[in-house]
Amino acid sequence: MAVNHRQRVRWLWLWVGLGAVLLLGSLFTIVHHVWPLLHPSLSQIAPLDPRCNLRAEPCESRFGSGGRVRFGIEPRTIPVAAPLRFEVELSGLMAESVEVDFVGVEMYMGFNRVTLEALGDGRYAGHGMIPVCTSERMTWEARVLIQTPDGLLAAPFRFQSAP
Repeated sequence: MAVNHRQRVRWLWLWVGLGAVLLLGSLFTIVHHVWPLLHPSLSQIAPLDPRCNLRAEPCESRFGSGGRVRFGIEPRTIPVAAPLRFEVELSGLMAESVEVDFVGVEMYMGFNRVTLEALGDGRYAGHGMIPVCTSERMTWEARVLIQTPDGLLAAPFRFQSAP
């Protein structure tokens, strides 16, 4: 017995609806797992030091709890799309891991995070690069993310990339 046209259309819409539900469920699951990586929950943020000039020397930031973060970038010209070395020195903080997250201040530049290697004595280092932007100069914020037993701390440092 042949299935009439109306029944075929109903079955088609049923499968389309089921596919849409599965697709939305999959997207929700992906976003649910990726969101904490892109937007970590911070327990403390150090104040931004407007006098900081990473092109001149490493900068220092202090947390209200007394911990200190010293951050530097080499080469000091901070070119885009070129290898850079990042160094972090901690004092008064017990870190489980340290990362540097680069965020474009004027525009979103995607996910740019570097995990640093522990060198001992509160020192961490790693390599990465800053992506190219269409602007000649761009203001960046390097957020040093410090995972501690008490939560995630962030120390912001701002700089401009070289043209």
